[in-house]
Amino acid sequence: MRPLEHIRVVEFATVGGLPFCGWLLAQQGAELTRVVPPQARELGVPVAAAGDIGRWHRSEQVLDLKTGAGREQALQLVSQSDVLLEGFRPGVMERLGLGPQECHARTPNLVYGRLVGWPRDGAWSQVAGHDINYIAMAGALYAAGPERVPLNLVGDIAGGALYLAFGIAAALHARSAGKRGCVVDTAMTEGAAHLLSAVFGRLGVDSWNDAPAANVIDGGVPWYRSYCTADGRHMAVGAIEERFYLNFLDVLGLDPSAIPPRTERSRWPELEALIAARFLAAGFDHWCARFEGKNACVTPVLTLHEARLHPVTGTAFAEQNGIPLPRPVPRFHQA
Repeated sequence: MRPLEHIRVVEFATVGGLPFCGWLLAQQGAELTRVVPPQARELGVPVAAAGDIGRWHRSEQVLDLKTGAGREQALQLVSQSDVLLEGFRPGVMERLGLGPQECHARTPNLVYGRLVGWPRDGAWSQVAGHDINYIAMAGALYAAGPERVPLNLVGDIAGGALYLAFGIAAALHARSAGKRGCVVDTAMTEGAAHLLSAVFGRLGVDSWNDAPAANVIDGGVPWYRSYCTADGRHMAVGAIEERFYLNFLDVLGLDPSAIPPRTERSRWPELEALIAARFLAAGFDHWCARFEGKNACVTPVLTLHEARLHPVTGTAFAEQNGIPLPRPVPRFHQA
């Protein structure tokens, strides 16, 4: 089942979260045409075409948008489309004569999808930035631990592409119910902040410590973090509930009555040291085998290569053009 079949999307080529959004729509059946400039220009880090997400499941049309002919061709392409995707700085599409006003004049039912870093109407709308800047200003980088950058997953992808794709799907649903087209405006800073809604809710009632690694789910407790093994690999521990924690201790060979209780916060460093020492006593493969099937919420920290091959996570991949890539998510099935 491909719910976006017969939906036509025109994407104005750029980097960041926009290509991922287009790929999401294409994986669900949308027909995607990417508009690229006639002169080759740098679009992020150079990569072979087979590994460039901006080229997957797309046809390409070369247009010089700075000329009248190129602009007219673009408007014709837009008039044949259901969705437009653009990720330029505010004002660029308007200066090209391809803003929402011009496009909706041609195609009233168009869903005009826009992705920016800072809010379009904010003081920083014209300030340059990347994922790391957006999630830093949203509080997400600090909360997760500023020493490690979580790739570009939080800003570009989760806070940007996924929110934009959701907005487009909602707008298409509204259109099918008789509503007109609209603009779907997504700012990655706002998306990254929205991802933290539950955290901000807890913060507002003094149930969240405003510091990295100071809460249960951010590595602030000994039973929810990663531990190094004897060979330098890591195991991820998420033994929050008591039954899983007891299973965890059992596999490690730790007697609950002989170690610091986890209700005594002052003794957490001692507890963490005991657990760390146990993991350092054996290698990665040993602990993978020991925790297999034990319901202790302990898993290996896999490399990207390992994730593609593991019997649990490997089923999420399928070969496309000779490269193993994740299958579409979510999956749709007929009832």
